[in-house]
Amino acid sequence: MPSLPLHPLVVHAAVMLLVLLPLAVLLSVFWRGLRNRLDWLMPLGAVGGLVAAIVAELTGKQLLAQLKQGSVLVANHADLGEKGPWVAGVFAVATIGWWLTCSEVLGPWVEARLPWLRRGGLPRLASVLMVVACIITLVVVYLIGDSGATAVWTSR
Repeated sequence: MPSLPLHPLVVHAAVMLLVLLPLAVLLSVFWRGLRNRLDWLMPLGAVGGLVAAIVAELTGKQLLAQLKQGSVLVANHADLGEKGPWVAGVFAVATIGWWLTCSEVLGPWVEARLPWLRRGGLPRLASVLMVVACIITLVVVYLIGDSGATAVWTSR
C-alpha cells in the first residue's frame, strides 16, 4: 500500500504561515492595537514559516526523486519552490527587524539595549520595507502554490 508523501502535508503548514502571517503583519503596520496584541507572535510565526518552507522544499525534492517521470509543470513548480525558503528567510528577517523597531511591548527593552533602532526615520523605513516584504512573500507563495496545484490537477 503506497503511503501519502509528506510534501503535501508540510506544504499546507508553510502556506498557512506564509499567507496568514504577512496579512496579519500588513494589518499590524497600520493598526497599532493589533500589533500590540500579536506582538511576539509575529516574529515567532515568521521563523516558523521559514522552517516550514525549508521542510517543504526538502520533502518536495524527495517527492520529485520518487517520481518516475516529471512533467514540465512539475519542473516549473520545483524551480519556483526553490525560491520559497529564500523569500521566507527574508520575510523572517524583515519581520524581526520591524518588530524590534516598532513593538511597543518590546520598547523599553530595545530602548535600554539598542536605542539606535528607535531613532530618526528607522522605524518608518522598517515599516515600508515590511510592507514590501509582505507583498513579495504573498506573491511568491501564490506563484509556488498555483504552479503546484496546476502540476497536480492538470495531469488528472
